Amino acid sequence: MSKETNTKKTSTKKNEKEVKNKNTKSKDTKKDTKKKEVKKEEKVVTEKKVEIVDEYDEDLDDYFAKDEEIVVEVKNKKEDNKNKEDSKKIKEEAKKIKKEAKAKKKEEKELKKQAKLAKKEEKLKLKENVQKKSKVKNKKNSKLIKYGEFLEKNRFIIASFIIGVIVTALIAMLLWPERIATLKNGEEPIVKVGKNTYTADSLYTRMKNHYNVSQLLDQIDSDLLTKLYPEDKEMTDEVKQNAEYYINMYKQYYNYTEEQFLSSNGFASYNDFLEYLKLENRRKKYLDKYVKDNLTDKEIENYYNKNVYGDINCQHILVETTSDTSSDSSNKKLSDEEGKKLAEEIITKINDGTSWDDIKKEYKDKTTFEDLGYQSWDSDLETPFKTALKEMDDKSFSKEPVKTSYGYHVIYRIDQKKVESLKKTKDKIVTKLVEEKKAADSNLQQKALISLRQEKDIKFYDTDMGTKYEAFKKQYK
Repeated sequence: MSKETNTKKTSTKKNEKEVKNKNTKSKDTKKDTKKKEVKKEEKVVTEKKVEIVDEYDEDLDDYFAKDEEIVVEVKNKKEDNKNKEDSKKIKEEAKKIKKEAKAKKKEEKELKKQAKLAKKEEKLKLKENVQKKSKVKNKKNSKLIKYGEFLEKNRFIIASFIIGVIVTALIAMLLWPERIATLKNGEEPIVKVGKNTYTADSLYTRMKNHYNVSQLLDQIDSDLLTKLYPEDKEMTDEVKQNAEYYINMYKQYYNYTEEQFLSSNGFASYNDFLEYLKLENRRKKYLDKYVKDNLTDKEIENYYNKNVYGDINCQHILVETTSDTSSDSSNKKLSDEEGKKLAEEIITKINDGTSWDDIKKEYKDKTTFEDLGYQSWDSDLETPFKTALKEMDDKSFSKEPVKTSYGYHVIYRIDQKKVESLKKTKDKIVTKLVEEKKAADSNLQQKALISLRQEKDIKFYDTDMGTKYEAFKKQYK
C-alpha cells in the first residue's frame, strides 16, 4: 500500500510539475506573443511614420518642383514670344525674298522668251534671205542664159545699136552738158518701204537741197587748210579755250548744259564742235595771210605817213559820264550834258591862268586824274583821244573837251620822242592794216576762201552744185 501510495505521490508530483511547466510555458509563450505583437505594432507605427514623413517630403518636393516648373514655363514663354517675333520677321523677310526671287524669275523667263523669239525671228529672216538670194540667183542664171542666147543671135544688131548710143551721147555732151553726179547706178534702190522706192539719185538730190553748197565747202576748206596749217599744241589749246568759253557763256546766260548747247547749235558731239572750231581757226589764219599778201608797199607807206608818230608823254583829267540822262553821284558819273559843261569849265580856268596842279586839287572829288606816260601811235587809247593828242603841241592843253566812251577828257601834252623809221614799224603797220581791213569788210573771209579754192583749181562735175556755187560767190563780190 505504501508503495502504491508512494508511486501515486510521485506520479502526482510529476503531473503537477508538468502542469506547472506547461503553465510557465504558456505564460512565456503569451509573453512572447505579446512582445511580438508589440513589436509588430511598433513596426507598423514606425512604418506609418516613415510613410507619413515620405509623403510629406514628396509633397514638399512636388511643391518646390511646381514653383521651378512655373519659373521655367515663364522663361520659356518669354523665349517663345521672342522666338515667335523673330520667326515672324524672318518669315516676312523670307516672303519678300521669295517674292523678289519670283519676280526676277519671271523677268528672266520673259527675257529668255524674248531672246528665243528674237533668235527665231533672226533665223526665219536668214532663211528667207537665203531663199530669196537663191531664187534671185536662179532667176539671174536663167536670165543670163537667155541673154547669152539672145546676144549670140543678135550680136551684129546690138553692136550697131551701141555705136549709135555712144555717138548720140557725145553729141548730147557737146550740145547739152547737164550732168548729175550719181553712184554706179543712180536708179539702184537704197531702200524700199511698201510701194515706195528710194534711189541713190533721190537721196543725193534731197541732200543737195537740204545742205546746199555750204556743207560741201566746209569739207573742201577743211582738206585744203589742214595741209596749210597742221594742228599743233598752240592750236589745240586755243580751240579748247574757245570751246569752254562758248559752253560757259550759254550756261551762264541761257542755263544750258553742254549737251543742250551742242544739240541747239547742230553739233553731234563735243569733238564735232572742236573740229568746227579748228576749221574756223584755220580760216582766220588764212584770212590774215590773204590780207597781208594783198597789201601793197604804197598802202603801208601811206599809213606810216598818216598815223605813225613818236611816243607822246601826257596826262589827262577825266569827267566820267553815264549813258543815262540823269547823273550818278555815288561814283562821280554825270550826265553827258553835265560832264561836257564841267570839262569846259576846267578848260576855261586853265585858259584864265589856273595851274594844272591847282585844277587837279580843286576838282579831285568830281573828276579822275591819270598820268599816262609815253603813249605810242599803236597804243590802246581810243582814236579820238590819239587824234587830239597827235595834233597838240608840247606843253599844251586840249582846247575843247575830247569825247570817248568813258566821258570827257581834258588832255595835257608834255613832250614827244622822235618818230621811228618805216623799216622798224613795218610789222606793226601790217598788223594794224590787217585788222582795219577785216573790220571794214565783213565779206573778206569768204573772198579769201573763194580765192583759195580758185587757186587750187576747183571743178564741179555736178552742174547743179556748180550753179549753186556760182550763186554763192556772187553774194561776196
